Amino acid sequence: MMRCFGGNKDEIESEKAVMRNGGMLLEKAIAINNGRGNPIRSFSIQELNNATNSYDPNQMFFEEEMYKMYKGFIQDRPVIVKKYENDENFLENSISDIVFASQMSVHKNVLKLLGCCLESPIPILVFEHAEMGILDHYIFKDEQRADLRPLSWKNRLKIAVDVANVIAYLHTAFPRPIVHRDIKSRKILLDEDYRAKLSDFSLSISIPEGKTHIVTENLTGTFGYLDPEYLSEGKFNEKADVFGFGVLLLVLLTGKGPYNRLDYDHLNLRLVEFFEKCMEENERLDKLMDPIIIEEGTWSGKEQQLKAYARLALQCICKRSENRPEITDVGKQLRQIYQSLISSC
Repeated sequence: MMRCFGGNKDEIESEKAVMRNGGMLLEKAIAINNGRGNPIRSFSIQELNNATNSYDPNQMFFEEEMYKMYKGFIQDRPVIVKKYENDENFLENSISDIVFASQMSVHKNVLKLLGCCLESPIPILVFEHAEMGILDHYIFKDEQRADLRPLSWKNRLKIAVDVANVIAYLHTAFPRPIVHRDIKSRKILLDEDYRAKLSDFSLSISIPEGKTHIVTENLTGTFGYLDPEYLSEGKFNEKADVFGFGVLLLVLLTGKGPYNRLDYDHLNLRLVEFFEKCMEENERLDKLMDPIIIEEGTWSGKEQQLKAYARLALQCICKRSENRPEITDVGKQLRQIYQSLISSC
């Protein structure tokens, strides 16, 4: 394939980036899974410039601290282009994202990685299109997204089942368990059928063989979703994802963010604390639920389904990790609740 560069200097810099990034990619892949992964395509800088109209701000639909995501087209196929900020501090994150995403792409609830561009100083990733966009936008709607259809309880429950399934895959499908480390609504995209697609493996890490947990000095993740033991002791394992998933369950149930301040008998509490208080008070779900769920009306078994869901979420956010269930058990219970809902419709 012919590649277009602005000049000889650009070509030299591009080739240096390919050599460095390719070497890091191979080293990381070998360290994580003996170099095995699913084949992905190599894209040029020019191809991705063309796909995104030179990263037109109007085509950007999502932004995080480390990266921006753009809608684009490659050979008339809609894609998502994920461009990290041009900061050397994010190079390792980008490499991790590619390695883990390429391994996970076979799972139906992972946003499929189509390929990457190694010519850029920080590699650029290309993913499949997700028709309905970011879950976060449906839960925390603003004026710009007022036309988004509210998420029904059925859709929320199915999303929870999907995400539990893919976390279980991370934890159990590989010789070394993989911890995502940043489970939250901003990392989940939805396809045209509202099927959840987990994304962003930039903070993911494998538990070393023979180890039960990892200890780190620097906290990584999103406050409000972070495991209390990780916050206090700097150690984490798969149960850190279970805690983050438990917070996600609360977000889906309440329509509130983990840092929303909520009034409970004149106490100004964050979401997890508010939820725990409501559950202590005879499971006062009326104080908890998103009004959208309440407005759906009643059906056979609704109260029982909601209570079972809330109790499961409470188990997931236990402060001590050993008291939290395994994600495989969480997924099993969620599927039972979902099947109860389907049978009652």
